[in-house]
Amino acid sequence: MRGGTRAGTTSGTRGRTVRTAVVVAVTALAAGLVTLTGCSSDGPGGSGGRPPAALLALPADLDAEAVAGGKQPAFEPSDVHLAVGRTVGMDVRVAPLPHGWRLVDGGDTALLRRDADSKQTTCPPNTAGCGHTVRQSWTATAAGSTTLTWRYVDLATCKEAQNPASCRTLASKEVRVTVG
Repeated sequence: MRGGTRAGTTSGTRGRTVRTAVVVAVTALAAGLVTLTGCSSDGPGGSGGRPPAALLALPADLDAEAVAGGKQPAFEPSDVHLAVGRTVGMDVRVAPLPHGWRLVDGGDTALLRRDADSKQTTCPPNTAGCGHTVRQSWTATAAGSTTLTWRYVDLATCKEAQNPASCRTLASKEVRVTVG
């Protein structure tokens, strides 16, 4: 090619301008995506009916049974980082079993506000053995750190019906929440 340029490339000031414009456009697009996801909502049961900023699910019953039986290591804690006003949600499977996940520590109420639970799935009426999923949600209200704790408990051993801490623990799961 004559003149030292090839098709598909630019040179000189015009080339730098085009590259700068592309970088600015990509940066603006990325900022827009962060804004959109940052403004994404807090889900049913959360504030405003928007999806949670952080969404987790408790391990399956079979996994919890494996931990309880020593066939699998304990569940590692999860870490969640939220801005004030954002929501964390935990999907909990509720099934008619002698064992189940129960919230035993809802964290520091000065940092997290518990929102209403919402059903994510349901069972048809009169369906034997069918479970459903409930989303438990918290909205961050102040900066700091706290821990949410669930235990997989043997419901037949509960000394107090409404107190999961009074039941024999088979496994546990912690979610460490940092707000700020």
